[in-house]
This record gives sequence, C-alpha cells and structure tokens, in this order.
Amino acid sequence: MIRLRQLEKTFFPGTPNEVRALQGVDLEIPEACFTAIIGTNGSGKSTLLNAVAGAFDVDAGAVEMDGRDITRWPEYRRAGLIGRVFQNPFAGTAAHMTIAENLALAMRRGMPRGLGMALPRAVRREMADRVRALGMGLEDRLDNPIGTLSGGQRQALTLLMATWRKPRLLLLDEHTAALDPKSAAQVADLTRALIRR
Repeated sequence: MIRLRQLEKTFFPGTPNEVRALQGVDLEIPEACFTAIIGTNGSGKSTLLNAVAGAFDVDAGAVEMDGRDITRWPEYRRAGLIGRVFQNPFAGTAAHMTIAENLALAMRRGMPRGLGMALPRAVRREMADRVRALGMGLEDRLDNPIGTLSGGQRQALTLLMATWRKPRLLLLDEHTAALDPKSAAQVADLTRALIRR
C-alpha cells in the first residue's frame, strides 16, 4: 500500500515564478489496486509521480509504502520498490547502450552494482524470452543500440524494464501519449499483460 500524507512542493519559492505544485495532497492506494490520477496539463500529475519516485525532495508531508516512511529515501533506493514508465519513450532508456545492456541495468534496479556487466548465456536467454513475449521481433536484436528502435518499441522495452523485478508500485505517466495510435494500443495491451504476470 502507498500512502501520501499532506505532500507539499513549491518550485522557485519566493520568486515571481513561484509555483505551488502540490498543496496538502492526501492519497491512499491499497495493494493490487489500479488508480488513475486525472487532471489538466500543469495540474501536478507528473510532479506527484516525481514526488513518489523520489526525483526531488518534498517540502512537507510524507510518502509511505507498506507502512515504511520512504520520504527521505533517495530515488535510487526507491527504485527497488517502484517501477516507472515516462510519457516520453526516450526517457526510460539509455540510447547509446544495447537492448541487452539496458535490460541488464533493469535487472539490477535497486541493487548494488559493480563495474562489470557480464551477461551469462542463461541471462541472455531469459532476456530473449521476455523480449520475445513482447511480440515485436526484438529478441534477435539484443545487441543493437536501443536508440535505433521506434518510439513504440522503446516504450514496450521500457515497460518490460520497469516491471522486470516486480516492483511494489508501478508509475505510468501517460506512457502511451507520445505514441502513434497503433503503437499506443500495442503498449496498452502489453501493460495489461505485464501487470497480470
């Protein structure tokens, strides 16, 4: 369960550009519950998700997950509990790295990492199997830079990466909005399938 208590966030406080993005936000989402945050552009939806993910410190309030206060946890520590897919398909991956290298990073999300990233055959087989399940024919392209893929392919892989370690919470920030209608439908179907597993 995630609980937000009286979250406050102001950007550029005390300046003419001051924006009170979050003002006393209270929210409780039970386990295994799908919840949509709805609002107009600029209403604070992405800011709220950033606050939950730890992208910045909130000014006041608390973020609790499973009864633990994670408000002061840095983003990298929260990454072990929270998966995230951004609206921009290019935001969740490292373009210059291969598909396999991006997946290897996702496999170690929230865990200590060393300098080397050896990929044993068994790990590559698991990667290929999971990528094959996306139905996009990318399983034979694990050594291709992820930056060479279409937005829909990248977003599907980002979704796979975000769910690889079965996070306690999955944040989807309008993750189909920047895609063409066909890719958006495909990614939405993949979202449902990955969440069910």
